[in-house]
Amino acid sequence: MKKFTLILLATLATTAFADSGNQGSSHGSGNGGSAQQNNPTMQATMLVNTAVINSAFGNGGSAQQNLASNVGSFTPNGTELQLVMAKNSMIMNSGLGGQAEQNIASNIGHSGLNSSTYQVAYIKDSAVINKASWGGKALQNLSSNSNCLSCTD
Repeated sequence: MKKFTLILLATLATTAFADSGNQGSSHGSGNGGSAQQNNPTMQATMLVNTAVINSAFGNGGSAQQNLASNVGSFTPNGTELQLVMAKNSMIMNSGLGGQAEQNIASNIGHSGLNSSTYQVAYIKDSAVINKASWGGKALQNLSSNSNCLSCTD
């Protein structure tokens, strides 16, 4: 019953934020381009009994993992919903000697938000792991807004 409820909630949220206009190429889960979106957007990731693993090795290597997130110079002007639901899952990002950046239901690198945003990370009985070793740097954003795109300072 709980699984059905989660799927129903995601479907209702998608319907509520349905976009009838032109969506452009930078609309969707894990945006990384440069675009301006004026219509309401919804990004959703649902994980059940699964694993999402991202890793990079070597000096200067970079592992970036984005789940239902906007990264870069995406400028939302309409209402935005970012939703990640995970149950019995593992979300892992690692960098060995480089940088590991993990964004879950987040806006990263915006100069300013011009709209309402709702960021929800519902994570139950799951593991969220972000690590860097050998002099690397680990950055993690869950349901957050940050102007820092690389945070190398």
